[in-house]
Amino acid sequence: MSEQSSARENAGLIVEQRSRATRILHIYLWITMSLLFIQGSGSLLLRLRSDIEAVTPWILATLMNGNIPHAILHIAWGTVGLAILFTQRSNRIRLGLGLTFGVFYTLLGFLGIVTHNPFGLRLAWEENTFHLIVGPLMLLLVWLAWRTKDSSPAPAGKPRVS
Repeated sequence: MSEQSSARENAGLIVEQRSRATRILHIYLWITMSLLFIQGSGSLLLRLRSDIEAVTPWILATLMNGNIPHAILHIAWGTVGLAILFTQRSNRIRLGLGLTFGVFYTLLGFLGIVTHNPFGLRLAWEENTFHLIVGPLMLLLVWLAWRTKDSSPAPAGKPRVS
C-alpha cells in the first residue's frame, strides 16, 4: 500500500469520526434542551400547585426540586434551545448554541460554588454538580465538533458556473 492511499484512508477515517462528533453534539443539544424544558416545567408546576406536589412520587419530586427562578431559567433555556434546533439547520448556529450554553452553565456552576444562591437561584451542591457536568461536557462536544471538516463555514457567495 502506498503512502498516499494510506493517508487517504486515514483522512477518510478522520472525516467519519469528525462527522460522528457533530452528530453526538446535535443529539446532546436535543436531549439537554428537551430535558431542561421538561424539568423546568415540572418544577414550576410543583411549586405553583402544592396539591400536585403532595401526590407526586418522591423520586420525581426530587428531580423537580428547583425553585421558581431556577425553573424559569430551565424553561427559558429549553424553549430557546428547542426553537433554535427546530428552526436552524446550520451547524454553525448549533455550535454557537452549544458554546453559549456550555459557557453559561459552566460559569453558573462556579458562581454557585463561590456565592450563596446567586440571583435567587437555589444552587446547592446538587445543582452545581449538574451545571459543572453538563456545561463542560457541552463545551467538550462543541470543541470536538468544531474541529471537524463539516463545521467549517461555507465559502461566501455563489460558485461561478462556466
